[in-house]
Amino acid sequence: MELRSISLEEINFDDIRFRFTLDKPDEKLIFSIQRAGLIEPVLVKSDGQAFILVTGWKRVEASREAGLKEIPALVIPSESTDLDLFSLAFFESYPGKDFSLAEKALIIKKFIEFGLSPEELIEEFLSRLELPPERQTIDLLTQLASLDWALPSIHRGRWKLSTARLFLSFFPEERRAIISVGETLNHNQQAELIELLFTLKKRQKVGLETILAEEEIKPLVQEAARERQPRARLELLSALRKRTFPLVTEINREMQTALRQINLSGNSRLDYDHSLEKSSLFISFEARTTEEIELLAEQLKQNVKEGKLDVLFGLLNKKIDK
Repeated sequence: MELRSISLEEINFDDIRFRFTLDKPDEKLIFSIQRAGLIEPVLVKSDGQAFILVTGWKRVEASREAGLKEIPALVIPSESTDLDLFSLAFFESYPGKDFSLAEKALIIKKFIEFGLSPEELIEEFLSRLELPPERQTIDLLTQLASLDWALPSIHRGRWKLSTARLFLSFFPEERRAIISVGETLNHNQQAELIELLFTLKKRQKVGLETILAEEEIKPLVQEAARERQPRARLELLSALRKRTFPLVTEINREMQTALRQINLSGNSRLDYDHSLEKSSLFISFEARTTEEIELLAEQLKQNVKEGKLDVLFGLLNKKIDK
C-alpha cells in the first residue's frame, strides 16, 4: 500500500459499496480534525478516475466539515478484490465498534453481494455479530437492509431483532407509516408502537391504514407527522395503548386514584409495574433518622388497617386478557 495525500475532490462519494457505518461524525471528531488535522489515514482504492473509500467514512465527513482540502490515505493495490477490501473494512471496525442492527444488516447484505455464501456467514460471522447463527437470520437481515430509507431510523432507535421481525410482517406501505410516526421515539417506545399496531391489526383483521384513520387516532397521527418533537408521538402511543389494552388503561387510572388516598411522609413513595405484568407494590423512601423509619412504619400500618393497600392489591391482581 502507498501512503499519499489525496484531495477530497478526488473521492467518489457516490460509490458506497464498502460503507456500512450509519453514524455521523460528532463535534469532538470535527473539532479534533480542525485543530490537529486527520492523523489516521483512510484506506482507498483507485478505479482509474477517482478514489473509492474503503474505510474512514466518518473521518472523511468530519474532514469536510472541518474545511480540509486534502487528507492522508493508504492506496490499496487495484488487484485486491471487493470481498478482500470489504473484509478489511469490517475487521478494522470490528474490535472497537458496537454495531447497530441496521449496520449488521448492511454487513450481511454486502458480504453476500461480494460473494460469501449463507453457510460461510453462518459459520464465520453471525455469532461474531451476536446474532443467531441461522439461515432465517440472514433472510431477515437482507430483507431489512433492502429498506435503505428506513435504516437511519432503525439505527438511531437501536432496534433489536425481535422488533425488526415484527416490523417486516407489515406491508411495505405500512412500514413507511410506522417509521414516520415513530421517528423520534426511543427503542423501547418504537418496539411498543410496533407491537401495539401488530396486535390491533391482528385483532381487528384490518389494514394499518384503517387503524390509523380511526376517529381517536387520526388527529394524533396527523399531529405526529407535523410535529418533530416526541410529544405528539407519545400521545399517539398512549392512545394506541388505551385502544389495545383498555382494561390495563382503566386499572392504571384506578391505581393512580387509589395511590392518592395513601398517606405517607414526603420522602416515601409507593409505586407498581404500570404494565401490570407484576402484581407487587414497590416502596421507596429516604430516612435520615430512626424516627422517620418508625413514622413510615406507622403510616403503612394505618393504611393497612384502613384497607387502602387491599384496594391496590385487588387492582393489581385483576385478571387481564391481553
